[in-house]
Amino acid sequence: MDAETVRPWSSAWLRREFITQELISGTVLVSVVIAVADEAGGILDVFAITLVSMLIFWATEVFAHTIAAQRRRPDTETVHVRASVRSALKDSRGLVFASIPPLVFLLLGLLGVHEGEVAYWTALWVEVAILAAAGWIAFGGMRVAWYWRVCGALATAALGLLAMLLKILVH
Repeated sequence: MDAETVRPWSSAWLRREFITQELISGTVLVSVVIAVADEAGGILDVFAITLVSMLIFWATEVFAHTIAAQRRRPDTETVHVRASVRSALKDSRGLVFASIPPLVFLLLGLLGVHEGEVAYWTALWVEVAILAAAGWIAFGGMRVAWYWRVCGALATAALGLLAMLLKILVH
């Protein structure tokens, strides 16, 4: 199937548009940042550390993609910085997508919609759910047995659970 025949919101479209290395590693990264942030300092500290950390990691990801794009360029070819940055922004969007849901829940805790501890744990569990959904979608498609999709979802979600285990061990 090529890009023109893939229906929006189909499994193939979701895999192509959202299931990226950056989404998976970004989701685990956000989980680890939240897990090791000291919630005793308050939900503001956890929110700020998570937001600033993810902005730094995202900027690093964009920069790294931009620089790495140059490795494919022969010496005789002109450097196309704008095209490299544009491609890097597209390639790194999974890191941004991974950051938004937990930051929203932490912000809700910060605004008093939820207690801080509830917001904290919800942010961690939301990341586990994102990882599970990513694993489920990644192994979707015709002729894929349901149990392989379940295995993919559980294995991917386990990465988020490891971040929670890290939280328990650190604190």
